[in-house]
Amino acid sequence: MSKTQTSFYEILNQSNTTKTVDILIYGSIPSFDYDTNKMKNSAEQFVRDFQQLEKDYDRINIHINSPGGSVYHAFPIFNILKASKKDIHTYNDGMAASAASILLLSGKKIHSAKNGMVMIHNALNIIWGNAEELREAADVLDKYDGVLASHYAEVSGKSKEDILAKYFDYKDHWLTAEEAQEEGLIHEIEDYESEDAPPSNIANMAFDEVMNLYKGKTTEQDNFLTRMSNRVRSLFSPAPPTAQIEEPITPPTPSPIPTNTDTMDFKNSLDILAKGQVSPEDLAAIKAEIEAFTGANEKFTAAEVQNKVDAATAPLTEQITNLTTEKENLANQVTTLSNEKTAIETEKTSLTTEVSNLKTDIAAYRASGVKPTPAKGADPDKITDSADDSEDYLYSEADAELAQIKAEMGIKKK
Repeated sequence: MSKTQTSFYEILNQSNTTKTVDILIYGSIPSFDYDTNKMKNSAEQFVRDFQQLEKDYDRINIHINSPGGSVYHAFPIFNILKASKKDIHTYNDGMAASAASILLLSGKKIHSAKNGMVMIHNALNIIWGNAEELREAADVLDKYDGVLASHYAEVSGKSKEDILAKYFDYKDHWLTAEEAQEEGLIHEIEDYESEDAPPSNIANMAFDEVMNLYKGKTTEQDNFLTRMSNRVRSLFSPAPPTAQIEEPITPPTPSPIPTNTDTMDFKNSLDILAKGQVSPEDLAAIKAEIEAFTGANEKFTAAEVQNKVDAATAPLTEQITNLTTEKENLANQVTTLSNEKTAIETEKTSLTTEVSNLKTDIAAYRASGVKPTPAKGADPDKITDSADDSEDYLYSEADAELAQIKAEMGIKKK
């Protein structure tokens, strides 16, 4: 049996004989880096590892025991599992809460331990900013709720509206294995119980308390999301008499921003965006880097900006002007050729008419019955056969046509 341990998931029981493999997703999704106050983009590594497993195994079992975590990371994992053509089975080994419940839905067949629990609630976020920024964040959360509800509806067979009304009312909804099966969210309840099942009073626990249950499952400190949740909860909820005062929590510190704005290349922001999955902390770092640059360089007047735009677009403008002139020249040439063609066609029509009239005259002359009388005197058109004349006179097509006309009129050649 081979085993691979990564941040929040573990690959084990790789069997080349049965072509099966197990992936354990135990703990929060994903793990958290407390040195930088950022979530590790472990979903990216999960996707790469999963694609490799698809090449070697036909059945992939996903065992879940997780309080959830970030939808930024849960969605890519869900999508790769859902789209797989392999036989994907998901198992709720104890708890599939929040984002983890979405991963549970990705299996072609969904299993659960007898004492497994499922928790569904609205998407959560932590943000600082002004009123407009907070409203925008709320709008984004509403959209996430709609996406989540669509996934639950697809698996359960219920409508999206029913799911939104029942489970997205800003409360935590805990379902036993039997209740989840009745809702269509679990296909089969297996005859085993989790050795690390949620406590019986978990439905009465706050979400940050649920997250704290999994602190001992890793070697990391408290999750930043949990600490921030505790801080916000303490600000808006009256503390009980025996409650201890929590230490102030410092918001995540964005990556250091270069102070030499004249040579800034935004490498830090570009590296963050290159990761694909960007967390709220990453966005804060990008925003800080941009503000550091613009704040130090807001010296351009409207005229200077326009000059820079004009300089950048001048080559293109010149090229467009040249192409326009060339087009006009070509259009003039086409017009000239068209006029020449019309003149040629007119001349052709005139010659055709003249020949037709001449033929009509010949036919009328023949019909009259009058025979021509040879003219007396010298023939002005006479062609001599003398040696001198033959050298000077060239027989043309006009001479041939005249000779033909004379022959048709009965005038014999002398």
